[in-house]
Amino acid sequence: MKLFPNGITITQTEYTALLHVEADPEQWLKDALVEKAKLRQEALINEWRPKLFADQNLKEMPADACALAQLIIARPDCKSRAQADAECTPPELPYSHNIARFEAVSRTGAIVTLFSTGIDLPDLDCDCIRVYVQDLDDWVLGALLGHINRGKKKMIREWQPKLFDDPSVSNIPANEDQLIKMIVNLPDYKNQAEL
Repeated sequence: MKLFPNGITITQTEYTALLHVEADPEQWLKDALVEKAKLRQEALINEWRPKLFADQNLKEMPADACALAQLIIARPDCKSRAQADAECTPPELPYSHNIARFEAVSRTGAIVTLFSTGIDLPDLDCDCIRVYVQDLDDWVLGALLGHINRGKKKMIREWQPKLFDDPSVSNIPANEDQLIKMIVNLPDYKNQAEL
């Protein structure tokens, strides 16, 4: 399955924050998705094992984790999180908090597109995640925004004291984006890719 077929557009400042904590932000996000899928597949199998053992119509199970997960997902009584939430009374509204947070930021001017051709993820991985996550795009954007925020906080926490101690610096910007631009323009600043 292809997620974000047109890529994910972020500001240059957001990308700078990612580079502060990751040498390769795209690889970090791919790895996060693969790990999430692995953990959700393990959780799915562990949750369903007792149900499968109790199913008298089931005579044998695959000895391969991926095949077992596919067997579980194909069962009519296995629901995705969105399906389960829709069956609640009253139905749970679709969770899109992270999509709203992402769309609330104006991304004009200098931008960077991550995954310009989309993120390829095996269907089984997507299905395993969707059993537990209502909206996969929302989860991806939440992970990305969280990591951007960690990068910003780490950069400011590390460099603001250095600016305070620098006698040649009389003022620092009161705007987070401008402060980050100031930090990365310092001659001794290096991001993870440059270390």
